[in-house]
Amino acid sequence: MEMDSSSTLRDRMRSHRFLSTLLVVATLFVGILIGTIIQRGVKGATRGVNSSDAAPLKVPAPQQLSSAFSQVAKQLEPSVVNINTESTPKANPHIRRRGNPQGGGDDNGGGDPFQDFFDRFFGGQGGGQSPFGGDQGGATEHSLGSGVIVDSKGYIITNQHVVDKADRIRVKLDGDPPGVQHDAKVIGVDTATDLAVLKIDVDHPLAAAKLGNSDSMNVGDWV
Repeated sequence: MEMDSSSTLRDRMRSHRFLSTLLVVATLFVGILIGTIIQRGVKGATRGVNSSDAAPLKVPAPQQLSSAFSQVAKQLEPSVVNINTESTPKANPHIRRRGNPQGGGDDNGGGDPFQDFFDRFFGGQGGGQSPFGGDQGGATEHSLGSGVIVDSKGYIITNQHVVDKADRIRVKLDGDPPGVQHDAKVIGVDTATDLAVLKIDVDHPLAAAKLGNSDSMNVGDWV
């Protein structure tokens, strides 16, 4: 009985070893099979996006780009305007002349031999005083800028800093004779984007530029 029991135990152990070995071999086989399938799939995907199959990017020649820009400039030229502004600095009552800190009496330059020089070249002859001793009221400042007509009725877009604090704004249209300018008024400004809208009164429709839609733009597009 003992020999039969021992023989049966050995048979069971052999059977377990065989099954374990078979399970390990089967696992390795399945792993190798899965790895092969994945590798073939990656190679197939790589061949699918091979750069040799992609259409080459067509880059315009420099001459074509130059021609495109010149055509745009020619088309928009009638819509571009010159803007001339005039402003008069406001007098500052809190600044007193040098040599007369209390504001009493006239200062004939006795305390400063260069006072007449500064008065002459910094507003003294225009009713103002030297920047070293008083207001500069009376000296008109001129500045130039540009804008674009966006509506045939005379609405113009420009930069806010161009018309900021201007006392008078005049617009010269493309094709206007020399000396002819149109008075403009500010319709609205946006300091955050540095934009301003002007309006001039004309008796004929103006050439307005066509505004685009930024929502339709893509990264890399010319703007």
